[in-house]
Parts: sequence; C-alpha cells; structure tokens
Amino acid sequence: MNVFRYVLRRIVFGIVVLVAVVTMTFVLSRSFGSNTVAAWLGKSASIHPELAALYAEKYHLNDPIPVQYYYYILNLLQGNLGLSPSRGFQPVVEVISITLPFTLQLAFFAFVISVILGISLGVLSAQYHHKPLDTSIRAFYLAGYSSPPFFVALILLIVFALIFRMFPSGGAFDVALTPPTVVTGLPMLDSLIEGNVSYFVSSLRHVILPSLALALVTFGVLTRVLRSSLLEVMHSNYIRTARAKGVDENTVFFKHALRNAMISVVTISSLMVTWLITGTIFVENIFAYPGMGQYLVASLAAQDYPGVLGVTMVFALVIVISNLAADILYAVVDPQLRLG
Repeated sequence: MNVFRYVLRRIVFGIVVLVAVVTMTFVLSRSFGSNTVAAWLGKSASIHPELAALYAEKYHLNDPIPVQYYYYILNLLQGNLGLSPSRGFQPVVEVISITLPFTLQLAFFAFVISVILGISLGVLSAQYHHKPLDTSIRAFYLAGYSSPPFFVALILLIVFALIFRMFPSGGAFDVALTPPTVVTGLPMLDSLIEGNVSYFVSSLRHVILPSLALALVTFGVLTRVLRSSLLEVMHSNYIRTARAKGVDENTVFFKHALRNAMISVVTISSLMVTWLITGTIFVENIFAYPGMGQYLVASLAAQDYPGVLGVTMVFALVIVISNLAADILYAVVDPQLRLG
C-alpha cells in the first residue's frame, strides 16, 4: 500500500509539473512583443496580412486571455502546437514526430554508455580506493563532467572524424541509403525489424560520437555517487557481520554491498536523463544530427516561437516521464518503501 501511495503521489506531482510547464509556455507565447500573431508567424504576418487574420481567428488570439488559454489547452489536447515558420509552416507536431526519434536514439545510446562506464568505474574505484587506479578514475570523471558538452563533442569530432576518420562527422545516416518503413517510429529499431542491416550499421556509426560526447560529461556523477555509496555500505554493521561469518569477500562486495548501493544509482539515473536530453541541444548541432536539439536552435535563430515552445513542452514531458519511471523503479528496489 505504501508503494501504491508513493507512486500515486509521484504521478500527481508529474501532472502538476506538466500543467505548470503548459501555463508557462502560454504566458511566454503571449509575451513575445505586443503582436502575438507577428511573433508566431514572423515576417509572414506583415507580408501576408490575410494569413495573419486567419491565424488569429483560428487560435482565438484576439479574444480575452482566459479564452485564449482555454483554446490553447484545447489545441494541445488535440495535438495542435501551431505551425513552424522555420520549416515552411509545417505543423510543429509533424516536425517533432520527425526529429524526436533521432533525439531519443541519441539519448538512449548516451544513457547506456553512461551507465556502463559509471557503474564499471564506480565499482573499480571503490574496490581500489586510495590506490593509483582509484586516483586515475577520479581524475578521468572529474575532467569529464567538468567539461561542457560542446567542448567534448568538438574534441571527439576533430580526433575521431577529422584526423583518424573512424566515424562520420555529421548526420544521422548515409543519405544514399533508403530509410526503413516506419513501424515504431525509431529509425534504428525499424531498420532491425525490416532487416535493413546497412541502414542500421550506418545509423550506429553516426550515433556513436554524439552519444559518447554526452556520456563522457555525464557518467562521472554516477561513478562518484556509486563509489561513495559502496564505501559507506562496506563500513555498515551487516557487512561486518557477513565477514565475521566467513563469507567470501567478493560475495560480500557484489551480492550485499553493491546491491544496496545500487539504490542511489536509480535515483541519479533520472537526473542523468534530464542532463542527456538537454545536452542534445549542443551535441546535435555540432554533429549536424537531425534531432529536436538542432530543430530548437534553428527555431531560436529564426524566431520560430511555435517550434521553440513545442520542443520545450516535449522536453518537459520526456523529463517528467523519465523521473516518474525512476521513482517507480526506486519504489521497487528500496526495501524501506516496499515493506513500509
């Protein structure tokens, strides 16, 4: 029952956050200068006044603010985020449906690399604490998360794409290849389902450098937290009891200590997703990766406010969902919550 209440509270909190984000985006969308229509349509508002009039009528931009907010929510519930001037007035929802899968692919591989590096180096650092290996690992992760994502991305681009030519310098796949049929919406997964090996291999080669750039500035937090948790757990009473009973040291470390220390890893993982999603804004532009981060920067440069606000809401939704998933997983692995 405690777990159910815990999860229910987290769901309610997530809904409150989304409502707050929607309200903030509404306020921002009505704060871009004195003419909201001009802000949303850009130069086309003055060039095509009839288009501006139709747009204002469709989105009720001349009505009182409470009425505008009502129709704003109604449009959001119907999946209408407006038109994107920077994409030839293509609906923002369509642009996001094209760019979001690439961002999710990039964030997924970055997350996997971060978790593998973070846990592996965290365990090694705790096992060999105060030894040269521990010092080297700590220096490595400190250098990583002290560096901005765009700096690490530029270093990887210069070294592995321009000097050694091991990986492509930009894009999401070889343009000469035929994209797979849309099944799940994720191009790499769809290529596996379709059996399009060439496209999958090309996409994998293109995603390695940008995902590695994100992972190298993120994994250090996980390594540091896991190392600290392991060292703390290793000095607890039940670990001393296990040792007194003659339990093998590897069993004590991996079965007892690591299992309990992993609770903190679950907590920090939700924050990592937030950092990875927001970090794609920089990395995608450096590697010309056609995700939402690149679309956001292009929208900002073109003063495409529907695009900016649409990406903002999608980012908020992804972050809330990832935090909710982490909270549910935390309730599963933490015996204090599970047993009350």
